[in-house]
Amino acid sequence: MTSNIVIIGASYSGLPAAHYLLKHAPESWTITLVNPSTNFYFNPASPRSLVEPSILGKKNGDLFIPILPKLEKTVTVALHGGKGEASITYDHLIIASGANTSGGTGKEWGFKHDPEGNTEEVAANTRAAIKAARKIVVSGAGATGVELAGEIKDFYGAGKEVVLISSSEELLPQVPRADVGASARKILAKIGVKIKTGVRVVDERPAAKDVEGIVELVLSDGEVLPADLHIATWGIYPNTSFLAKDLLDSAGWVKMDEYMRVEGTQNVWAIGDVTHWGNRKLTTVDGQWTVAMKNILSSINGAGVEVFKKYVHSDGLMIGVTMGRRFGNAVGFLKGWKLWGFIIWYLKGRTYMVEYARPVAEGIATSGGVKI
Repeated sequence: MTSNIVIIGASYSGLPAAHYLLKHAPESWTITLVNPSTNFYFNPASPRSLVEPSILGKKNGDLFIPILPKLEKTVTVALHGGKGEASITYDHLIIASGANTSGGTGKEWGFKHDPEGNTEEVAANTRAAIKAARKIVVSGAGATGVELAGEIKDFYGAGKEVVLISSSEELLPQVPRADVGASARKILAKIGVKIKTGVRVVDERPAAKDVEGIVELVLSDGEVLPADLHIATWGIYPNTSFLAKDLLDSAGWVKMDEYMRVEGTQNVWAIGDVTHWGNRKLTTVDGQWTVAMKNILSSINGAGVEVFKKYVHSDGLMIGVTMGRRFGNAVGFLKGWKLWGFIIWYLKGRTYMVEYARPVAEGIATSGGVKI
């Protein structure tokens, strides 16, 4: 009788897990990967690629990389795009379905995988909307919002008015040092981005006939801001609607134990953004992934918790934020230290690290460089 490992999600956690288990699990086991798309999407580059992919450099074609060529002869791929239902039995289940951006009203922009598998179309539509708009409002001043506002203004210059709205008094509020956000604000202001802090968008409505713009944004201070395009970058939600409620916490994230198992289960595991641990960054994936893979293999080979590795979560933040292609227009933070902008520009600002996409897509290494 064939034993089956089912993996839900083929992004930065699920896809490396599939490749790793193909190499290390017993040959008699079947690996089934469930995903809405046959492409791996390098979404860290989305703030620039949604403006103009070609400026990512010579590897810009690696934004969407087919995953089947490295899997089709060795893994069962179950595509699910929301059309119809299928039942798959499993001996071990790995939930790596991730999270998506709330977009304010639930609108998809292409910052993450589209749940229906239409990410390339969503991204193209966003790119066209940005190109057509004269005045663009970006609400949400976390890393994504700051980068997007900077990339639009850097590429289009005086051709577009860009406004960034932050509900906090400073930009990048997730960074514990206010001077990092202050530096980002200075860079954006220098390239011409208008910034409003301490307010949020409370309503979006069609613009009145006598207003120049397509929508009107009502801000929490009462101001009504006309715009041709409003892109909300705040908030994420877990892709867990298919799971039983008792496996989730009050916010919908998967409840975990210290062994990377779903709480209260023996053979259901979860990795990445979908888990209840915070700090949902690529920099936290490898720690979870490594522990989960070792424990799953131990379990397959008949061992129990006495040999399992324990995952120790860290909320320590490492972040690099780049705002266009100009030298030094970036900020960074690592272990309490503010990093020089030219370092982040050199590491990320030139290409958004798109050159690291293919090793993940082809099962060579994880996003953090762990060899598979």
